[in-house]
Formats: sequence, C-alpha cells, structure tokens
Amino acid sequence: RMKNMNFYIATAIVSLILVVATAFLMTAPDEPIRQAGMYLPLFFGAIGTWAATKAGLLELDYEEHRMKHAAHHAV
Repeated sequence: RMKNMNFYIATAIVSLILVVATAFLMTAPDEPIRQAGMYLPLFFGAIGTWAATKAGLLELDYEEHRMKHAAHHAV
C-alpha cells in the first residue's frame, strides 16, 4: 500500500519537472516544436494531477483503515 503511494508521489514529482522542462519548448524557433510546447505541459500536468490525486486518496484510505484498526483494538 505504501509502495503504491510512493510510486504516485514520485510520478507527480517527475510530471511536475517535465511540465517545467517542456514549457521552455514554447520559446523554440521552430513552429512544430512550439506546438509541442503548448500541449506537452498539459499532458504532463494531467498525469501529475492524476498521480497526486491518487496518492491523496490512498493516504485517506490508509488513515481510515488505521483509525478503524486502532478503534477495534481499543474496544
């Protein structure tokens, strides 16, 4: 479970770095590269948003499971 969350966090971080890196393509002198510079940051941003959301949901699930487990042992 924690391995999955770490994978999603790492994916979000790498996607953020790729968003920044591909944003510099917008200043390229060639038109096809500038076009890629418009769409690639959106693509990597979507992947990063998905991964960060998935990691957040896994964290909520983990916390909920831990609270139920602690409540069960308290009874």
